[in-house]
Amino acid sequence: MHITVTYTLTADEALRGARTFKRIWYQVSVGAGVGLMLLGAYSLATGSQRVPGLFLVLNGLLFAGLPEAVLRLARRRRGADAYTPVEVVFDDEGLTLRTEASEGGLPWSDFEKIQRQSGFWIFRTGPSRAVLLPERALEAAASAELETFLRARKLLQ
Repeated sequence: MHITVTYTLTADEALRGARTFKRIWYQVSVGAGVGLMLLGAYSLATGSQRVPGLFLVLNGLLFAGLPEAVLRLARRRRGADAYTPVEVVFDDEGLTLRTEASEGGLPWSDFEKIQRQSGFWIFRTGPSRAVLLPERALEAAASAELETFLRARKLLQ
């Protein structure tokens, strides 16, 4: 197998990809925030002390809103031309990434989990590290070839 893909990630794709990659942690944080807000509202409605209830509501807002705020601020800070063209080469040995400034590769054995989700190929190398490739970057034939290769090696989940 030898597939070469060149693409440029858009700011919206980067935001959507980060949400997809960190989906579980994102949901846990927002869920915890909503739970804290409900506890705070209950405490405010039934208790005589307003400070603990208000504290819970404010912390709930922080937990619920912080993940999205961090992602959006990071996108704004990088600017419009922050995403440079990337060349990805898939072969029998692994995956190689090239940009104007750097080049690096990973063998297939370094990936913990590979999956397709929400319009992305997600190549996880650890709990908080992954290579995100938008599905639009691969033509249908290349995507089918890559999927067949990964399934044959039992890497695709």
